Amino acid sequence: MSFYLPFISDHLSSVVHIPPILKMSASFIFFSFFIIIFSNHPAYADDHDDHDYQTTATQLVDRVCNKTSNYSLCVETLYSDSRTADADSYTLAYISFGLAYNTATDTRSQITDLLKNNATSDDLKRCLKDYNTAVEALGSGLNDLNSETFFTLPRYANTTSRSAEDCEAHYKSLVSTTIKFICQICVVVANLFNGGDS
Repeated sequence: MSFYLPFISDHLSSVVHIPPILKMSASFIFFSFFIIIFSNHPAYADDHDDHDYQTTATQLVDRVCNKTSNYSLCVETLYSDSRTADADSYTLAYISFGLAYNTATDTRSQITDLLKNNATSDDLKRCLKDYNTAVEALGSGLNDLNSETFFTLPRYANTTSRSAEDCEAHYKSLVSTTIKFICQICVVVANLFNGGDS
C-alpha cells in the first residue's frame, strides 16, 4: 500500500506547504495502520502456531476425544468426515465405524496386491485372514447400527483392533496404529449408548 503515499504527499504539497519531516511522519503512520490491519486479517493471521482443537470441536466430539489416548488426533480423524460438525451420537457412530471399515478394506486390498507378488507368504496369508475378520466385524457393526443394536459395537471394534495387531505381529510393514486408534474411538462412541460413558 505504500506506493500510494508519494502521490498523496505530492498532491497535498501542491495545495499547502508540508515540511518534509511531517511528510515522513504521515507516511509512517499510514504504513503502520495498514500493517496492523493486515496482520489481524484472517487471511494473513498465522493459525498454525497454536492450533487449539478444543475451540473447534463440538461438545460431543470434545466429550468423545477426551476419552481417547490422543485428543487432537481424535478430532482430526473425526473431522475428516464433513458430517462430524453437525453429528449427533448416532451419526458419530456411523462416522467412526465407517472410517474403521474403510481403513480395514483399504488394508485388505493392499494385502491382496502384495500376495500377487508373494503368493506363498504365510505371513501375508495370515494378514489377509485377519483383515477379512476385521472387515466382517465392522460390517456387522454397521448393520447393528442400522437396527439400533448398540451393545455389540465395542466387541466388533475390539475384534478389529486385535486382528490388525495380529497381522502386524506377523508382517511388520502393515502397521496397525491407525486402525487401532480409530477402533478406540469406536469403543468410546459405542459406550455413549451402552452406559459405559461417564
